[in-house]
Amino acid sequence: MKKNDDAQQENGKFSNILKKASDLGAKTVDLGKKAADGIQSGAKALSEKAKNDSYLRRLKKFNPLFPKDYKSKDFKIPNMIVIVDDAVRRGIDVCEGAIGWLGTDKEMEVFYLYDEWIKKSGIQFVPAPKCGEIYCVDTYDRGRFIRADCIFSKAHEEKLAELAHIAYSLGAKSCSVEIAESDSEALMQSQQGSSSSKFGGKSVSEKVEKTIQKGNASKRSGRTVSTFSGDREPKIPELKWFANDDNIKRLIEMRCSDPTSIQSHTLMLEGAFSATMSEKAAYAIDAAISRIGFKGNYAMARKATKEHSSKLIFEVEF
Repeated sequence: MKKNDDAQQENGKFSNILKKASDLGAKTVDLGKKAADGIQSGAKALSEKAKNDSYLRRLKKFNPLFPKDYKSKDFKIPNMIVIVDDAVRRGIDVCEGAIGWLGTDKEMEVFYLYDEWIKKSGIQFVPAPKCGEIYCVDTYDRGRFIRADCIFSKAHEEKLAELAHIAYSLGAKSCSVEIAESDSEALMQSQQGSSSSKFGGKSVSEKVEKTIQKGNASKRSGRTVSTFSGDREPKIPELKWFANDDNIKRLIEMRCSDPTSIQSHTLMLEGAFSATMSEKAAYAIDAAISRIGFKGNYAMARKATKEHSSKLIFEVEF
């Protein structure tokens, strides 16, 4: 009987040893599994981070503009828009769903707008928008963009129309506008010589090179005439190009306050006061167009300089 009891005790001890060994093995396997899972999770996290970093780099490189950003109150449309085919960046993951992209350089920001988004953009293009064309913002209306190669001629047409409308609104019988533009070309001449002088008691000779500029101005002029019935009651006209011209504002004030006090009037309107854009802006546009690689007779800076030096002689008869 005692032998049986001893045998049972020995069997119980052996079972406990086996159980502990089994538990230890299970814990070891569990720890190994957790370690493997941790390594796998860490590798996956590194892979995801690498993917995210790569995506962000591509996002920065292509700089796409999405509808929600375009419609944001904080977004301001750049002063230059280039209309492009959406196929240019088709298949680039970071550009999917974009309406175009923003190109930036030190001079100015350029908005490359996909042609399929022209209508949805809500922007007015003059003349009708075409793919591959450059448009510049209307200085007096930021929702309106004019094709770069005709922005100055379009502005000139509008100025003439506005002056005729001013005369009409003030009840004039007739008005005329004479255009005078000066186009100066600098003739460069180099003259070389020598000069001598005394400095500190010593005679000093030096080579002198002088650059002489001669202005050879050719003037271009034209005259437009408009006639009216002359029986219209004077009223204040809406102004765009001449809204800040004091001479025009005084003419309107005189005519509207006392219609019989003025019979005729002649104004000399300086082009700089109704400029399409500043000369600095024109130079920046030229630089941007050059960097983009567009070919064409844009010459924005030259046209801006010519406009600033032009004059409009406005004659009105009541």
